[in-house]
Amino acid sequence: MMRRLFWRIFAAFWLATVVVLLAFAWITTSNFETEKIPGLGVTRLQAAMDDLLSRTSRELRHEGEDATRKWLRSASDFGPISIYVFDSGGNEMLGRTAPPAISDAAGEVIVEAGQLADDGSLLPTHDGDRLRARAIRVKDAGIYGAVAKLEGTFFTRLISRRPITFWSNIATGMIVSTLFSFLLAWYVAAPLTKIRDSTRRFAEGDLDARVGELKFGRSAEMTALAAEFDEMAARIKALIESHRRLVRDVSHELRSPLARLRVALELARDGDDAQVHASLDRIESESDRLESMLSQALELSRLETQRRAAQDTVALDQLLEDVITNADYEGAPRGRKVVLADCERQMLSGSSDALYSAFENVIRNALAYTQDGTTVTVRLLRDPRDPRHALVTVRDHGPGVAEAELKRIFEPFYRTDSARTRASGGTGLGLAIARSAVEWHGGTICARNADGGGLEVTIRLPTARA
Repeated sequence: MMRRLFWRIFAAFWLATVVVLLAFAWITTSNFETEKIPGLGVTRLQAAMDDLLSRTSRELRHEGEDATRKWLRSASDFGPISIYVFDSGGNEMLGRTAPPAISDAAGEVIVEAGQLADDGSLLPTHDGDRLRARAIRVKDAGIYGAVAKLEGTFFTRLISRRPITFWSNIATGMIVSTLFSFLLAWYVAAPLTKIRDSTRRFAEGDLDARVGELKFGRSAEMTALAAEFDEMAARIKALIESHRRLVRDVSHELRSPLARLRVALELARDGDDAQVHASLDRIESESDRLESMLSQALELSRLETQRRAAQDTVALDQLLEDVITNADYEGAPRGRKVVLADCERQMLSGSSDALYSAFENVIRNALAYTQDGTTVTVRLLRDPRDPRHALVTVRDHGPGVAEAELKRIFEPFYRTDSARTRASGGTGLGLAIARSAVEWHGGTICARNADGGGLEVTIRLPTARA
């Protein structure tokens, strides 16, 4: 297919070039016949006819009749113009039978010239668009009539242009156009072939297929197309791998609660009333956990697959206050508080639901790990390095995280302490959801161990889009 594309491109460029060359030949021939020379009032074709008549006159006067006859026979640069020479007896010099219009024109100028004295006065002429005649007086040889006649139609005159000075140049132009069209077709088809091959490999399952750097045909458009394909392929690969990992992790995480559900069912079948009630409570707990896990997995999948955030106008301070109010209420039974210590009113364009989910998961995670009787501190400030970004920091007073695991806590289902996470009811998806929601808005999220203990999570969000 790409080979056919190459030849189609080649044929299109080559035919276009040939048409231009033929149009050039047509226009130059037409101008040669119709365009008048400034100041002379004759066309270039008429001037060429007059030049040939003048040349005939010089040949007769200076070289004689035999040399003129030889010149007429061997002349190859007349093009569409024919030259006839008649003596005073009406005989054509080469013995050709001329049309009546030509012989009559020659006879008229010869008769008129015979009526004039040989005193150097101008000899008679016959000037027409397609036929021009001149009387030539030759010493000791009498008077001759030379006639220049434009032969054929416009098309025949077009193809009868001088082969050495014109059509050879056209042939050279066609050869050059062939080479140029070949290179141009290759220049267009080569990168398309590479992009097509990468597309085919990607469609066949090679997720690492990329166009890469184009070595030939590196136009701005082709380079942009290749870059768009590579970006698309990288995005699709990331999504597919994310889904594969999510399915694998969800499958792995579902095994434990499902196993406990089976145990609870077995105990409920064989146990007494107290054992039955305990097993039912366990089944309810594990069912809630499964529902929560599946709900969060679906939310994470939605955030990772949807490219652009909704364009709501979000007041970050109000959003944080709503999240903090609910979280503070949940932590009250254990003496854990959540406060908004610093707050600067800031607005951004995005999805209020996604941002609410991000803040809620980060603050709930901090509330789950902070020590009883301590406070989770939340701050909303403008980034001092770039006022177009907002900084949200969440600081708890928990055990912190090992330095090697600070980046991994944002991965789905990653736990630094599985037992504690299960005890707190976590699924290992909260911080992953927060990261996806923040990155969905063009922001970043990171964690560090705070001075004095505890974990501090920083969310950086753009409040102004370029």
